[in-house]
Amino acid sequence: MDTSVLEDIGLSSTEIKVFLTLLKSGESKAGRIIKKSGLQSSSVYNAINSLIKKGLVSYVKESQIKYYKAANPEVIFDYIDIKKREYEKILPKLKSYQQQKDEESAQIFRTYRGIKTIMSELLKDVNKRDVLLIFSIENLEEYKLARSNVYTPTKKLVSEKKVKMRGIFHENLREPRKKDSIMQKRYVKFSIIPNTMVINDKIAIISWKENEPFGVLIHSKSMAKSYADFFDYMWKTGKP
Repeated sequence: MDTSVLEDIGLSSTEIKVFLTLLKSGESKAGRIIKKSGLQSSSVYNAINSLIKKGLVSYVKESQIKYYKAANPEVIFDYIDIKKREYEKILPKLKSYQQQKDEESAQIFRTYRGIKTIMSELLKDVNKRDVLLIFSIENLEEYKLARSNVYTPTKKLVSEKKVKMRGIFHENLREPRKKDSIMQKRYVKFSIIPNTMVINDKIAIISWKENEPFGVLIHSKSMAKSYADFFDYMWKTGKP
């Protein structure tokens, strides 16, 4: 018999063995349970007390001797309902913890090393189901600078994570299509939000216009969704 479902509802392996022993043996003294289950006496008594608290075992006392009996197995449904109600009581508190974690934040990074840190943080905790959305740089010189110093070294990390990539580029950056490219590209003839990347709840905005580049990494679920929605709109208007 597969008892894993009993473990899933919170019973220990010792409690399960004692409960099943009582189901098979019927009303029993502790000594008989110890003998039948093959468990140590202290483990059996601890399990019995725990099962009594859970409403899964009852006892009667005759001549100062306790006789234990397993409850009807259907009582387990009542036990599950109790656990469900207990969980529902603490659910609002758990949700409040999640809301605290989801609070928006922003960090500023400087220098090429800082931009590489942004890329590393951007791709942290992502998987092959995620898609990195890129609003590319419009200026050709800045694009070459960014690609050689940051984007090309980051390709290995992108490849390891098996993250899908989609990028929107200005027509002046159009290149011959490469069969082995890991990025899907669309081109537009109008200005776009430059130097911006979005994935999950993270947004990276990078400036290359100074000798010392800097970038901002934003954690915001709502902002990331707005950027992603705008990207999807532009994607539909772009050309391969």
